[in-house]
Amino acid sequence: MTPKLPYNGNHNQILGSDMSRLVQIFAVGGGGFTHSQDGDGRDSLLEDRLLAMVGPVAKLKIGYIGHANNDRADRLAAFYARFAGCARTTHLPIMADAAMAQDFLQDLDILYVGGGTTTSMLSHWRNAGITDLLVAAVRRGLVASGVSAGGICWFSDLLLKTEDNCFEPQFEQHRGLELIAGSACPHFSSEPARKQAFETAIASRQLQSGIAIDDGVGVHIINGVVVEIVRARSSGSAYLLVPDGDINTHQPLMCGHRLGMGSTNGDASI
Repeated sequence: MTPKLPYNGNHNQILGSDMSRLVQIFAVGGGGFTHSQDGDGRDSLLEDRLLAMVGPVAKLKIGYIGHANNDRADRLAAFYARFAGCARTTHLPIMADAAMAQDFLQDLDILYVGGGTTTSMLSHWRNAGITDLLVAAVRRGLVASGVSAGGICWFSDLLLKTEDNCFEPQFEQHRGLELIAGSACPHFSSEPARKQAFETAIASRQLQSGIAIDDGVGVHIINGVVVEIVRARSSGSAYLLVPDGDINTHQPLMCGHRLGMGSTNGDASI
């Protein structure tokens, strides 16, 4: 199925004339169908826009990966409930090997990766031989989406918690899947410790410049260019953070901003 471009804006002007190869990422900062209680039903706009990126809805197939949360049963159930009647649905179990992952990805239109512990998810994918299959599928046209861990994993440079249960969270730098250049931070306004660590790491140039996304907000990126920012919650936004001397500046992320393609796409970073 050929992916559709989002309906707003002049995308030929934003993306340029070469539309032959679309690498599409829809990164959600937090919330969505796996945390429906947090958005008072408003977050369904995020999934509605995701489905509209491919269409027609009745024919598409969407797959879910919940490896970051160890295939939590409630989140799997939420996935199947959210997309029932909207699309054909499937998921990749955490015990799957590379052959199973290849079959899973074969005819998907959209992939949705759930949140959880990013470090364990990335390690599992690399150990199981899944990483290269995911990257190749997205480069062939699969729309890659996800929330929190599943939203930021597509970027080159990540700042991740070292432990989930420590009193004062500590963060360290990790390599992502490198489909999109730069760094990304989820839950930006709702997790002060994460926000401060991300800002400090960029100001010190430990981390590449990047974007930060609030809960209830999704950023649609095509070929390294921001083409749409979907705000399901009126208080939410997305931001661009770049170093400026010993501090960093953060400003609203705008459509048309070029982040750049990551090294797996052979393009320069932001």
